[in-house]
Amino acid sequence: MTPILAPLKSMYRLRPPKFVRVPITLSYIITLSILLLVLVDFFRIQPVLPLFYSLARPDEQLAPKVWIFFFPVVLTLITFGHLGLIYRYHNYEPLLLQLFAWTTLVINILLSLALLRVLIIVS
Repeated sequence: MTPILAPLKSMYRLRPPKFVRVPITLSYIITLSILLLVLVDFFRIQPVLPLFYSLARPDEQLAPKVWIFFFPVVLTLITFGHLGLIYRYHNYEPLLLQLFAWTTLVINILLSLALLRVLIIVS
């Protein structure tokens, strides 16, 4: 392989670097499970969902049930966006990339818990 194409090969590998495999794999699992959960529950939930609790008027707190797809979309964007950044900066300090990967996992867990809370309320 020519030296010019060598960085491209390492950048577009399918597997994450070894030192961030655990949090990224867990992020994949959480993202896929939340996507499946939303797809299954979409047809069983009410037509409106209580998503915006901080608004003053009760009629503004409800959103159409299509908004339930907000959570899997954000989880997917965060997971793949952060993985792209980890690939892009794979030459940086491994500890910094590990912190970034674990932060991705924590964000995914928090968003998943928020979605589960909404699904428990409407069920």
